[in-house]
Amino acid sequence: MSGPFDRWLEALREGRAAVLVTALEEGSRLFVPAEGDPEGSLGDATLDRWALEEARRRLEAARPRSGTTEAELPGGRRLPLFFDVQAPPPELVLFGAGHDAVPLAGWGSRLGFRVRVVDPREAYATRERFPGAELVPAAPEELRERVPLGPRSYAVVMNHHLERDRACLRFALESQAAYVGLLGPRARAERILEDLRREGFEPSPGALARLHAPVGLDVGAEGPEEVAVSILAEVLAVRNGHRGGFLSERSGAIHAVAGDA
Repeated sequence: MSGPFDRWLEALREGRAAVLVTALEEGSRLFVPAEGDPEGSLGDATLDRWALEEARRRLEAARPRSGTTEAELPGGRRLPLFFDVQAPPPELVLFGAGHDAVPLAGWGSRLGFRVRVVDPREAYATRERFPGAELVPAAPEELRERVPLGPRSYAVVMNHHLERDRACLRFALESQAAYVGLLGPRARAERILEDLRREGFEPSPGALARLHAPVGLDVGAEGPEEVAVSILAEVLAVRNGHRGGFLSERSGAIHAVAGDA
């Protein structure tokens, strides 16, 4: 007979996103999967609803974290709940398998990202060039069907091909990706956005806020390896809620989210 803890163990084995909420004083549990129905109870319907919302908030965070939170109950009673969060790794999705994508994919994998490389040219997107990455030989018209992007996706458009870049950028901006980077100078990015507007696509303010063009931090990067460092540093800054820059010029705790220090 399965219960919240058994469902939790199953999610761990299968690598599915989920949260196990435990009332530390009572020992009761509530299992909250990212997809599907919750199971179990903390003993109170109001508390269950509060814990369900908190669990889903943690799952939707750019960097989901486990931890203890006190829930306030009627009468002023406070009940400590432990949220054990299991989430799959964030993903780095590279649109383009050129030579400059190789170090970006390799170092992204070392940083713990699931890496996907999307390029219709199978001669470029090979296991030899991208060991450990998922290769998706999708043409622009196949992106919606074959390349899902979600809130934990970090996309970099780097096809070195104007038409493919335009199609991939539109697709990424229409998705829920947390970050969309476009390789190349600012003038090229502005041209692509203007072309998209002429096609009838007007990015929302929220989509434009997620767009980083030119992509990467301003470190004077030259060559594929240095450019990869610049891009990944910006991805990490966005994921962690920081703005980049010199730590020596930062006030407060260096690990605090920008604005919290």
